[in-house]
Amino acid sequence: MKDYRKKVRVTCLVILVCCSVGWASDYEDDALMEAEAQKDMLAYVQSTFPSRFGDDLQVGDYVQYEITDHHHQDSDPELNSLEVTDRQNNVVTIKEEFEGNILFYKVDLSGNTLLEYWGYDEEGREHRPAFLSASEVESRMKSMVGQDARQNHPEIPAEFAKPRFTILSQRETINIGRTNLNCEVKALEVPNVQDITFEIRNAIQEVSKILLSDSVPKMLPAKLMATYLDNPELFDTNTGLVKESKYRIIDFSKSER
Repeated sequence: MKDYRKKVRVTCLVILVCCSVGWASDYEDDALMEAEAQKDMLAYVQSTFPSRFGDDLQVGDYVQYEITDHHHQDSDPELNSLEVTDRQNNVVTIKEEFEGNILFYKVDLSGNTLLEYWGYDEEGREHRPAFLSASEVESRMKSMVGQDARQNHPEIPAEFAKPRFTILSQRETINIGRTNLNCEVKALEVPNVQDITFEIRNAIQEVSKILLSDSVPKMLPAKLMATYLDNPELFDTNTGLVKESKYRIIDFSKSER
């Protein structure tokens, strides 16, 4: 689990890229640094995009998440919302808002293809980056999250080299306003190794639980994906996110299909 936590901390560094497109303005040679930051952000967006959106989205689909930082108990929760604002045939436009940033994604649902991506940072500046090649996306992602933990730390047992999630047998109900969501539950799979007791296993699964529901449109926040770069298979269906360790849905709307 030590290795897993370390991997999560490393991958979460990608969040810094997404929080503010203009962060590099505080440094010397900010034009070059900002250009590199934008490319890193775009690599992250292109890399995580295939897992983020359902293939049945309709105009009016909406989700809003409250994000709680457990390390800063006195800080107010952040809000992150996504909404389908337009659909033409199989092409939808999705608007995402967080921390003063507004992002737009134009998506071809029939092929799960990102056609356009643009947005505005917290200072109102518009950004329309050109897409990166597949090889550059791969290179930048490796640089941001580091090489495989097994290669860097061969002493780590193979069972912990890559975190894996499993579907738990129980389901959980979450109340959102007047709606009761019956949720599928996934949690970290804990290998049967020495010193892992029943209590430890339950504690690990409790803190790593992810609740999903097909009543919620699948539109996953950009920043959320940093934690699950090793586990895109978690989101391979059209079920929407209800709750995980930091994100909790507080409002949603799903149009008639």
